[in-house]
Amino acid sequence: GQLDTTCHAFVGETVVLPCTTTPLEELTLSKSMLYWQIGTKVVHFFKNGQDSLEDQDKKFFGRTSLFLDQMKHGNLSLKISNVQLWDDAEYSCIYRQTENHQTKKSTIKLNVSGKT
Repeated sequence: GQLDTTCHAFVGETVVLPCTTTPLEELTLSKSMLYWQIGTKVVHFFKNGQDSLEDQDKKFFGRTSLFLDQMKHGNLSLKISNVQLWDDAEYSCIYRQTENHQTKKSTIKLNVSGKT
């Protein structure tokens, strides 16, 4: 688990945590799972072509979104709106294909600063 990227944001801003995969052909989203996690906490979960947020950590409720129109081209980035100090963490982006069990994982650190 080496760090792939570090992002910076101020409280109240919107930040995009970058995560991409380079698909040989379009990703089949109906057969894909995408986990965004902090440790075991679920920040955002996508499966079978749609968001699946029943296990999402309450602190992220209503603040996260994926680029659904770009996902099939390999853009797995997560947008977090109204960033809070407690969002400061190391995030895992885990993409898994259901059929061939190929998994791609990357780690993104988010540094959040308060307004000065």
